[in-house]
Amino acid sequence: MKNKLITHIFIIIASLTIIFTCYSCDDIFEQKAGSRITPENHYSDSIDIDLSLRGAMTPLTEVMPNLVLIDGLFTDMMDVTSNADSYMEELNEHTVSISNPYINPAAFYKTIINLNEVLKNIDRVQVSDPNVNDFYIRAYKGALIGLRTWVYFTLSKLYGEVAWIEDNLEELPTTDPVYIQKNALLDTLINQLKPYIQTNNKILEIRVQKYPNNKALIGEMYLEQDRYDSAAYYLKLGMESHGNEKLIYKVTNEYEKERWQDIFTNSEGMDNSEIISVIPFDLTEGQTNPLFTWSFTQYAIKPSNSIIDLFLAQTPLKGDIDYRGIGTSIDTLSPQMPFIKKYILGDYRKNNIILSRAGDIHLLLAEAVNRLGDTETALALLNHGFNAMSKTPLAYRYWVENVGIRGRAYLKKRTIPKEINEDPDQLMIFIEDLIIEERALELAFEGKRWFDLTRIARRRNDVNYIANIVTPKYSDQAKISKVSNILK
Repeated sequence: MKNKLITHIFIIIASLTIIFTCYSCDDIFEQKAGSRITPENHYSDSIDIDLSLRGAMTPLTEVMPNLVLIDGLFTDMMDVTSNADSYMEELNEHTVSISNPYINPAAFYKTIINLNEVLKNIDRVQVSDPNVNDFYIRAYKGALIGLRTWVYFTLSKLYGEVAWIEDNLEELPTTDPVYIQKNALLDTLINQLKPYIQTNNKILEIRVQKYPNNKALIGEMYLEQDRYDSAAYYLKLGMESHGNEKLIYKVTNEYEKERWQDIFTNSEGMDNSEIISVIPFDLTEGQTNPLFTWSFTQYAIKPSNSIIDLFLAQTPLKGDIDYRGIGTSIDTLSPQMPFIKKYILGDYRKNNIILSRAGDIHLLLAEAVNRLGDTETALALLNHGFNAMSKTPLAYRYWVENVGIRGRAYLKKRTIPKEINEDPDQLMIFIEDLIIEERALELAFEGKRWFDLTRIARRRNDVNYIANIVTPKYSDQAKISKVSNILK
């Protein structure tokens, strides 16, 4: 089930890059060439905090396109074209070499060290700016620790273990890094983050733009541990995080049809119900998203036949397609040349790579409650929302505006065959399969699929699960057998 060779390679590269390429955050705070701002004269007011928060996550622009590429080629999302380089072909065939640049995790560790520097110095602002009180400092620290948690969590899911940077170090450790396995890491991450979340929704919370929602993040980590009750509690709490119970992250018709592309184009800073955390790219500022190049100008990668067929298989309530797919996430240069369009939408000069959004968290919540045996709630989140139920559950009384994931896409409800409905265990697995399939559609090319497949395969202890889903994208039988053996 686990690709041991790839895991080994990732760990080796992590040990090398953290020693040789990580650096402190003050490199990115430059007024002009040759002049650098030091922590002593930088952290003076709330504007400096904002600059620090933005600067700390800058290295993610280096690594997030690679993460989406790895996810797509590892899974049934993407395939290579004849224009792909040899390293892309390695990813697509799960035969990754140690020199493959796409798997270099250095930028993740750069981000951690950047965040540590800001955490170490942020209290300076309160000394010089009386308008920045304890409440704001705590909120900003929570955001910084939340993003650091997200980075560690992502590293652990990719590599199986992480190089732990002790005691909030803001520079390179003098000793070899300590490696922590994912299972041992998650409780530490959860316990570090919990003191910075507010569970009373009536108390206003500060939402730091582009940073993860800490409640939803804790819920996702609990889901990774198969602790479904805690996962459902925090995932739901994360969706109700605007300070007013009636103002939640909603899956509504706000982003239906033509507006769907607004999620992925220039959405940074938009105060809306869908977008939680993004990495923005702006070509006018010299920030090129390589996904645009790989999928369009270079045409090195393309959508797999598997994901194209899955979109075409959906049955709409009205219209003739799933608008999330053909024409939006996927299009064609010619009948034989499908291309990934999600990063070429609208004003292609400004696009985002999504870290987290409402559709993502809703389906994780559906997965958790389904494992708790709450079939009705899971199907409401997956299908057409709570208004479609005979009676809205009291716990979801403020979710009445939600139209559900398939409801927003104007697709017919998923239904349960009678023979499956009579067997609780079979029913749970059947609905879980529907949810994971819907995540493939809703989150296509957003870097979520590999984590979904590995989570379910581990949970079910099914050595064939990933191979059975991934290998149908290949047309060559020899390649199918080769990759299938690697993935077991």
